[in-house]
Amino acid sequence: MTQASERPRDHLLDQALVERISGLRVRARRAVDGIRSGIHKSPHRGASMIFAEHRDYRPGDDLRMLDWRAFARNDRYTVKRFEQETHLRGNLLLDVSASMSYDGGRPDQHKGDFAATLLAALGMLLLGQGDAVGAYAFDRDLRKVLPPRNRPDHLALLLAVLDLPPRAAADGGAAQLETALRAVGERIGRRGMVVLASDLLDLDENALRPLSHFAALGHEVMVFHTLHPDELEFPWKHSVRFEDPESDAILETDADAVRRGYHEELGRFLTSCRERCTAAGARYTLARTDQPVERLLAAALLPARRT
Repeated sequence: MTQASERPRDHLLDQALVERISGLRVRARRAVDGIRSGIHKSPHRGASMIFAEHRDYRPGDDLRMLDWRAFARNDRYTVKRFEQETHLRGNLLLDVSASMSYDGGRPDQHKGDFAATLLAALGMLLLGQGDAVGAYAFDRDLRKVLPPRNRPDHLALLLAVLDLPPRAAADGGAAQLETALRAVGERIGRRGMVVLASDLLDLDENALRPLSHFAALGHEVMVFHTLHPDELEFPWKHSVRFEDPESDAILETDADAVRRGYHEELGRFLTSCRERCTAAGARYTLARTDQPVERLLAAALLPARRT
C-alpha cells in the first residue's frame, strides 16, 4: 500500500493552475503586522520610520518611497520598505514526513506534492499582493527554512523549499508535529498568517498544541489536512498487506473484515483533528488529493474575504 510511484519533479505551479487561481485574493481576518500598508488591517496607527528592506519598483508604487541614492548607485529604481508600511507575513509550513510520500499509484495524487502545490499557490497569491512569504519544510525537525521576503526571485526560492521530497522514517522522516511546530514558532516574528499542510498523522495528543500558541500571538492560522482518497475510502478487498512508512511496521489482514472498524476509527481521527484545530483558533480544511487546488483554496479563503 505504501509504495509510492517515483516522485515527479515537475514544477509545482503549472500555467493552467496559475490562470485558475488568478482571481483569488487573500485577506486576513485578524489585524496583522506587516511591512507595507495595504489590504490587511494593522493593529497599529501612524507610520514607522524603521527601515525594513529594498525591493524593485512596481507600477503603482508611491513615488515618494523611491530611493534616489540607490538609483544613483545602481541605475535601478528601488523602493524603501518600512516596518509599518507592509502587508502581512505569510508563513507556509509543509509536512515532508514519510507518510506524505503516498500516492496510491497515482503520481498526480501524491500527498506531498499536492500539499506543496496548495502552499505554493497560496504563496504566489500572497507575493502577488505584495505580502512577504516564508516557508518551512519539516518532519521530526526543520529540514529547510526560507525567511519571509517579497523580492523578484522569491517565488523560485519558495518553490525550491516546497519541492523537498519526504524522506524515509529510517532516515529521520517520521513526523513529530509538536517538536517541529515549536521550532517554527521560535523563528516566526510579528503576527501574520501561518498555514500548515499535513496529513496530521501523529498520534501524540499534544501534536497540534503549538497551533494555539500561534493564534495566541495574533497569527491567523489555517490547516490543510491533506489525505489521499485511499485513506478516506479504504478501497481494498480481500487479503492485503499494509506497510507503515513511519515505523516500518507491517500488517497483513483481510480488508473486508477490518473495513467497518477502519471507517469508525477514521471518523474519530477526522473529528479529533477538526476539533483540535478549531479549539486552537485555526481554520480547518480537509484537502483530498483528488480535489482541484483552486476549489480548496477558494473554500478556505472565502470566510476571510467576507470580512
